[in-house]
Amino acid sequence: MKSIGRRKFLLGASGSAMALPWLEMHAADPKTKKDKEPPLRFASFYSPMGFVRDHFFPEKGDSDFLSMPTLSPLKSVGSKVSLITGLSRVNVRGVDVHNQCSSCFLSSADPNGKLKSPYPMDRTLDHLIADKVSHRTPIRSLELNCNSFKDLKESIYLDNISWYGPEHVATAMKDPSRVYQRLFKTSNSNKDITDLILEDASNFKKNLSYHDKDKLDEYFDSVREIETQIEKLNEYYRKRKRADVLEPGEGPMTRGEYIKLMGKLLVVAFQGDLTHVATFMLAPERWGSPQHFHELQFTKSHHGLTHGQENEGVKKFLVQVDRFYMELFAEILEQMDAISEGAGTLLDHSMITLGSGLGDGKDHTMNELPIIVAGSANGRIKTGRVLNCPENTPLANLWLSQAKLMGTGMKQFADSTGPLNDLLV
Repeated sequence: MKSIGRRKFLLGASGSAMALPWLEMHAADPKTKKDKEPPLRFASFYSPMGFVRDHFFPEKGDSDFLSMPTLSPLKSVGSKVSLITGLSRVNVRGVDVHNQCSSCFLSSADPNGKLKSPYPMDRTLDHLIADKVSHRTPIRSLELNCNSFKDLKESIYLDNISWYGPEHVATAMKDPSRVYQRLFKTSNSNKDITDLILEDASNFKKNLSYHDKDKLDEYFDSVREIETQIEKLNEYYRKRKRADVLEPGEGPMTRGEYIKLMGKLLVVAFQGDLTHVATFMLAPERWGSPQHFHELQFTKSHHGLTHGQENEGVKKFLVQVDRFYMELFAEILEQMDAISEGAGTLLDHSMITLGSGLGDGKDHTMNELPIIVAGSANGRIKTGRVLNCPENTPLANLWLSQAKLMGTGMKQFADSTGPLNDLLV
């Protein structure tokens, strides 16, 4: 079979381009005849204001973390997920704690160093990785944020985890239509890119194996599914468009549908090899307005709930919010694990972290941060277990480990004291 490079593109009549999913024809190096390793993807998911601890962390010495109420949605991919305990960040006193949590989550700059911002910010991990791997993909990095609030009156620090450097935000995309436009739409044609690609693919498909043809069809089906959802969104606005809608719950999709669609876009971007680096905020950090959780059938301030959790009634709502976000995260992982790629799945060839900048939302603690790592990073990470780090191990140690796995050659990251060697196989 004739071999083509991994970054070979099908070009449409308008000059648009779409990367292909991993196919069998890419697996063998034409020179060595040995199987190539699929590219490693990195994503960091952020969930605001910590998690209710006694529903998230098992008792000391208990390795059955998937039995915890908040983590149980991960059971279907449990063998490919690990819980990491003992990770911490330094809280710089005298500046807003929530602003630090989100804006510094992926930088963890040394608080004792010379700061160029009120917060210990620096160039975040995603961009340091993209600096080294972005030549492999059409899109350097993808920054996604599921903040549906219309009253954007809060601090920019609460709404972004990706930064090019101190005070230089990498503004995230919140509109699924905009994400889709970036990934798939042409700028000079009204015809969707799927039709353009399918026109050019007819001859190309003749050289594919039966399995590869199925995989290509599977990929295009995923793109068509997103197109259908985007069209529904467009139809809603054509009929119901209103100016200055301040109530976040009045959007065209429920809270869960919104996050699922953004997650699907991320999965397709990874599957199609459009980018290898992404960040994903499930929700902003502290926010003054209540959030409409449609699926949970209530409208509550997540921040307010964290400070009222000593009341069992309030805590019940908060636990529901925690589990709601975990279920959505689990669904994204399941989608990735359902996509075959090489000898494993897309999830196997990824390193997906879910975490929060607060260990406890009530007391604003930054020790014992809730951190989940999914995917084995091409077999290099031990999964399906609890990794108990020594108390107050810098979160930066995890970021340093992941930076090394992504091939940055980095030897130090922020206030790290060394990589998490026990994380690795």
